[in-house]
Amino acid sequence: MESQPITLSSTVSFWTHYRATRAIVNRLSTTYIAWGFFVGVPLLLVLVMLCLGEDIFVPGVYGLPTWAILVGGLLFMLVFIPLIQCLNISSMRRRNPSVGGIQTYTIAPEGYTIKGSLFDTTLKWDAFLKAIETKEFILLYVSTRWAHFIPKAAATASDLQAIRTIVQDKLGTKAKLQAA
Repeated sequence: MESQPITLSSTVSFWTHYRATRAIVNRLSTTYIAWGFFVGVPLLLVLVMLCLGEDIFVPGVYGLPTWAILVGGLLFMLVFIPLIQCLNISSMRRRNPSVGGIQTYTIAPEGYTIKGSLFDTTLKWDAFLKAIETKEFILLYVSTRWAHFIPKAAATASDLQAIRTIVQDKLGTKAKLQAA
């Protein structure tokens, strides 16, 4: 038996858009590399210095103590990168009025459709590389760095289960969804 289409509507606020973007960006390999470079390498440096009995409080490069490199990397990853993402989303939403407002999502066996006041996009399931379910969203990836997002808050429990069934059926092993 073919599944019935599920239609949901949700207002995509700035913060919903921001959280969805963070969910996508946090899963990129470049994000893991950045964490390794800006936090992992300085942490290893500090640990090696401590193991060798070096003083991490002695001024070094640019007159800063060694531990400041670690703190700087943490601040970069935890404050600067999210702030840049906030500014990018804000700028995009100002320039493109179709991004905000009420959006309607239809998940059907034939494909995925998203409609807003100024657009109507339909994609067949073959257009998606993978699907990942997070705590707040179902992310439908059309490339390794870009995904459509469906806010789970817009769906009832039975709608979510029906969406999972359709996505799992159409994407198979490419779908990483939560169990019922």
